[in-house]
Amino acid sequence: MNGNNSLNNVSMKTKLPRLLHKNIGGAKLKSKEQAALFSLLADLLKVGFSMRQAINFTQTLLPQHDGMLLEIDRQMASGATFAVSIQRFVNRDIYYQLKIAEQHGNLQQTITQLGKFLNLKVRQQTKLRGLLQYPVILLCLLGMLLLALKIFVFPELAVWQDDQGVGTGRLKFLPWLWGAIAVIVIALVLSTIYKWMKTTTMNRVNLLCQLPLLGRSYRQYYGYYLVTNFALLLQNGMGVKSICQMVRQFDETSLLHQLGEVINQTLNSGQSPNQLIEQYPYLPRELVVFMNKGESVTDLGYELEIFAQMLFKRLMRSIEQLLTFVQPLLFGIIAIVIVGMYLSIMLPIYQSMKGIY
Repeated sequence: MNGNNSLNNVSMKTKLPRLLHKNIGGAKLKSKEQAALFSLLADLLKVGFSMRQAINFTQTLLPQHDGMLLEIDRQMASGATFAVSIQRFVNRDIYYQLKIAEQHGNLQQTITQLGKFLNLKVRQQTKLRGLLQYPVILLCLLGMLLLALKIFVFPELAVWQDDQGVGTGRLKFLPWLWGAIAVIVIALVLSTIYKWMKTTTMNRVNLLCQLPLLGRSYRQYYGYYLVTNFALLLQNGMGVKSICQMVRQFDETSLLHQLGEVINQTLNSGQSPNQLIEQYPYLPRELVVFMNKGESVTDLGYELEIFAQMLFKRLMRSIEQLLTFVQPLLFGIIAIVIVGMYLSIMLPIYQSMKGIY
């Protein structure tokens, strides 16, 4: 340890958000809480703390999580690894990143990368909430206005049309049309949820990567996640088959396990891995170039580490670009709703006027 000065620097440097609830049970930490935890651990490890010393010191700076941190420290004292000790409190992707780094890579570097990634994620979520705030308020007001029209205005229009003896036969189909559309949408949503629950993780990821607008960001994220893990393993001299054997020990529902099974089957059947890269959208196409260069496993691992950093930057850019579309898209929806409300009022009046004249 580098002494009290280093410890004080860490205390001053780390900005801790006001996290309100204690995580004493097995509940997952929120993204904001994970960002604070991993950023603090990265700073402590950087100045010379051991992992258990960092966990103990973190209890002082994050007292709202003392129950969770005591549980992590207790498990590590009994011989468990850090990844296993924290598994209950983080999502599965982060757990496997920590597990791979702890067994075959640089745990401190991985924790630093996780802290950086999660902090950026939190900032983007905050920015997204700010962008959504005004449009969502407008949509709520429009919904209240539409409800008021449905309760007070439309019945009066119907009575007025009956008094005038004017038929609006061409408009009577509209409620049935909207009802049919609602039924179709609900059926599609329920069908999608059912298929989502029944399908494999790989198929779920494929579906996410093919979504309009969002698909590109999902492709960048899963590409970064997979390349980062494979780079760590390759740097430690593991070949592709050894990696497949390792990830097959993971949870059967995890993406790494299922992808390892597919890669292993592809290699055993004598097929080229290039076909696999072209088949799955979340595998970056640049991997074909790296694999065909014929370099050693270790050198390939270092090159993929640099490539993973490039993928991270692409991911950040794609999310920033996505955020720029949020407000225009919502305002477009609001405009359509306003036009629809205007037509729902004016069309019956227009029909009635035609009947009078």
